[in-house]
Amino acid sequence: MPDLKIQEAKLLFKKIHSNPKSYDLKINEDGIVGKDDKISFRLYRTGERVAFEVTIDELTFTNTTGEWNNALIMLGNTIKKIEKEQENFKIEQAIDKLRKYLSEEN
Repeated sequence: MPDLKIQEAKLLFKKIHSNPKSYDLKINEDGIVGKDDKISFRLYRTGERVAFEVTIDELTFTNTTGEWNNALIMLGNTIKKIEKEQENFKIEQAIDKLRKYLSEEN
């Protein structure tokens, strides 16, 4: 796998973190994965380190500098926040449906 330069990796992470909803983010046993229509990426633990792996045009680039521990935590927290927002939205929709149901005459 070719190396991903730290400057490019930081810019990409900043772009992902600033607009996380456009990357179909998921937490799994390997770490965090995400993708849009042009790239896919994953942040994952490899021993003591965290690797940032980016795939574009079927080529995978990796960066394993010490930068990614905090990035993994930040993105994990962002995913949890998005999931909570989605859950709250579903709850609000259900409450609205219940209110509508209760206001209907039989």
